[in-house]
Amino acid sequence: MLKITTIQESASDVLLKLEGKITEQWAALLDGECRSYLRKRKAVYLDCSHVEYIDARGVEVVNNLPQKHVTVLSAPAFVQELLQIGGRS
Repeated sequence: MLKITTIQESASDVLLKLEGKITEQWAALLDGECRSYLRKRKAVYLDCSHVEYIDARGVEVVNNLPQKHVTVLSAPAFVQELLQIGGRS
């Protein structure tokens, strides 16, 4: 399960707290949530400090979000490593 909570939102950006697992089952939900804010021209910050697991589809979704407008924050070391191996640095 992946829980997405809006922690802070302003006219120009939003901070989303992710908790749980970013798996194939939940990756589309994350993608849709991020892209809805991007369509509003907001920068998206993803607090990943409570992400317990990320699978290949989750890595793909996060890496396919525009890096210029989406920032991953506080990800555990294993999540950071998987994102880097998957192409996001």
